[in-house]
This record gives sequence, structure tokens and C-alpha cells, in this order.
Amino acid sequence: MTSVVTNGSLGAGTGPVPPSAVFSDRAGEESPCRAGGGALEEPLGRVLRNLDTLTESQDGLGAGLESAPGASADGAARVTVVAGTTIGSGTADGAVAAEGATAAEPSRREMILDAASALFAERGYDGASLRDISRRVGISHPGMLHHFSSKDVLLGAVIDRMEAHAQGLLDSADSIASSPETLIAALGGPWDPRKHSMALLATLSAEIVDPGHPGRFRIARLRLVHEHVLERVFGGLGEQGRLVAGASPKFLARSLFSLLLSLTVREHTVRELQKTSDADPIEDVQEFVRLCCVTDRAPEPRR
Repeated sequence: MTSVVTNGSLGAGTGPVPPSAVFSDRAGEESPCRAGGGALEEPLGRVLRNLDTLTESQDGLGAGLESAPGASADGAARVTVVAGTTIGSGTADGAVAAEGATAAEPSRREMILDAASALFAERGYDGASLRDISRRVGISHPGMLHHFSSKDVLLGAVIDRMEAHAQGLLDSADSIASSPETLIAALGGPWDPRKHSMALLATLSAEIVDPGHPGRFRIARLRLVHEHVLERVFGGLGEQGRLVAGASPKFLARSLFSLLLSLTVREHTVRELQKTSDADPIEDVQEFVRLCCVTDRAPEPRR
């Protein structure tokens, strides 16, 4: 995925436009191409103007994310579910290693993004300072500013990685829709409520009830993308006659993703205070799928 320039600004010679520019929270600055008289490709340009319009135009979400500058196939952590196993081309949380860095030796920029993602998930955007993040990485504050000129710019780069993860799920929607069992496998993989990527999304989703949050629009849109992916999955299952009679793919998608976020919060609050191992989140989401889908496998007894 294309990274933002180190000073956080955009201009001639910076290379491909980063998704953080396309999905800017600043009105009138969704894309630098507007300054040159260009226009964003429809339907993305239309829905970026208003979140209400976006909600009404979810059919265009897939094409919008796929056509966004910087959201290329090599920048996304494509997710494939095979025989119950989730395989990604990026890191576990959908991040893609920076050019020139290996999995064993992540770049300094990736180390900063990892630390920022962890602290944002634990404390929220407002609860984590650049100094906190630099201390976790083990660099000086000026060293941090060399890579990210402000916390807003750093948040934008973190959300870029979250969008790459969502792109991988979007690319795999048809594969996930092949059977209820494949969906169940995915819910224990890229959507696992115990994973850091879900904790980060849950924490930021709670924070953006504040209208002044710098990631408000992009995180809200990211939730809609996840719901859109699940709606495509349930729609595909419905076409195969695998949904219970009268079930609405749109409602099931919203309900399931709300359950995933709720279980994520529970795992990082109630679970940490429990002395027992009951109420497994994967069993909960599997039960949801079994209630709304016709599966080939007999349900296992709940513990």
C-alpha cells in the first residue's frame, strides 16, 4: 500500500496518491486530484461527500474500494480460506511490509505503525501520544517526527493498513460465500474477535462517536465496507439456497458485524477478568451462522 510522504504533505513528485488522501476527513480535500480539476471515479467520488449517501449506496462500496488509488492488489493482504485455514499474503493484521524490509527485520516505519496500532487499540487515539509510541518503539521523539509529522498523519497510516486488510476480505468475498462452513472458518480467522486487528477497529469505532475525531469518516466507512463484504457473503449463500427462509443478507451482515465488535470488546474486558474459559467468541459467531444458514455439518454441543 502506498505510504504517505514523511512530512505529511502531498504535492508534485510524491508518487501515487495514498488512500489517506482519497478518504480524507477534511471537507473538500478528499483527493488532491480535485485541485487540478480532476474528478474521482464514480461512484466513489459521489459517496465520499456524505456518509448518508454512502449508506444508501453500499452496492458501490466494492467498486469504490477497488478503484481507490493505492488500493492495488499488491498492497492488500488478500485472504483465502481453504479447508478451514485462513491464509494471507500480508501480516496477521493485514499490514504489508515496507519495501526493502523483511518479515524478520521490519522497517522503522513499520515498527512505528505496529506500536501505534497496539497503543491505539489499548488506549484509543486520544489516550496514546506520539511520545508514548516513540518510547514503545525505542526511538526519540524527533526520530518519530521524521517519519510522521503529526499524530493525525500517523493515524491515517494506521487506517491505511486497516483498509488493506478490508481489501483482502473484499477480494475474497466470493470464496468465503462458497459455503456456510467457509464463512465459519473466516469468522475464526480474519474476523476473529480475539485478534489485534479487531480490537483496533472496535476501539476506534467507539471513539468516533466524537464528531471531532480525525478518523471519524474513514473508520465509519471502514465499518460499512466490512458490512458490505458480509452482505455479499450472505447474498451468495442466499443464491445457493443456504439461508433460512426470509433472512435478509443486509440485516444479517449488520447484525453479525455488530456481534463481532461486541465480542471483541468482551474479550478485552470481561474475558480478562474471568477465571473460567466459557463463552468462547468463536463458538458464539459459529452459532450465529448456524441459526441463519443451512449447514452441511451437524452442530457440535456447546461447552
